[in-house]
Amino acid sequence: MRDFPSLSSLRAFEAVVRHHNLSHAAKELNVTHAAVAQQIKRLEEWFGTTLTQREGRGVMPTEAGFRLGTELSKSFDIIDDAVNDLKDSLTDRPLRITMTPTFVNFWLMPRLGDFRKRHPDVEILLNANSDVVDLRRDDYDLAIRYGTGNWPSFQVEKLMPSYTSIVVSPELIENVQIKSPKDLTKLPWVCDIDDRHSEWHFWLKQHEIDFHAHHAKIHLSGYLTKDAIRDGQGLGVLPSNWVQDDIKSGQLVELFSLTSNENTGYHLVYKQGVIPSHLKKFLTWIRKQNKATPI
Repeated sequence: MRDFPSLSSLRAFEAVVRHHNLSHAAKELNVTHAAVAQQIKRLEEWFGTTLTQREGRGVMPTEAGFRLGTELSKSFDIIDDAVNDLKDSLTDRPLRITMTPTFVNFWLMPRLGDFRKRHPDVEILLNANSDVVDLRRDDYDLAIRYGTGNWPSFQVEKLMPSYTSIVVSPELIENVQIKSPKDLTKLPWVCDIDDRHSEWHFWLKQHEIDFHAHHAKIHLSGYLTKDAIRDGQGLGVLPSNWVQDDIKSGQLVELFSLTSNENTGYHLVYKQGVIPSHLKKFLTWIRKQNKATPI
């Protein structure tokens, strides 16, 4: 345990030594002349020696006071540099967000331009993959995750339910009967290239289907999956509102709906405590966007 007098008295003394004046020191510290004098008195009592002396209209340090004041000035300069460096790094660092490829491709990207227009000062780093990252270890500000919202020790906010469909081209199922979810293994699957912890896995697990045991899969970047499904390369999972026109026109057939229950959906997950200003701006924006058009 460190043994030294109160920081407020050390700070007051350093200001007096620097200004050679109690009133000027009081003005810098935004306290009264009497408060500074009292701090100096307490500090001298703590050391058991005189640290300042009157000289004309000013105040000068004694030899002991000069030695202490010099070292305190160096120390406070170091603290000031450390505070400013951290403040600058937090201000300049990008807003780091991680989310699933499905959410990025089918919901966020078409809207992100609006955020950039409203907040051109906020730099964004998007990590679009299905890995469940550690927000603290990997230093992310926000995760947008699919699930039931059970992430202890984090601030979790339900953003929206999820409505997705398993769809396929009519030609691919001409001679195949699909009556239950387990029949999906009769067909090839079109999956996102980074599909290890996706929304689809969540649904398949509920129906006791092992995603990894099915080897007839094609992995593509998310924005290519719809075209591949239309072309008959396999069945796949897409947001329902993104394929409704294709289903109505007969280009795609909906095999199953992955409509989420009350708790399941997309959640905003972020660290507890003080929320950085750039994250506050993004959270406010995404909540308003969701009210207009959920996924």
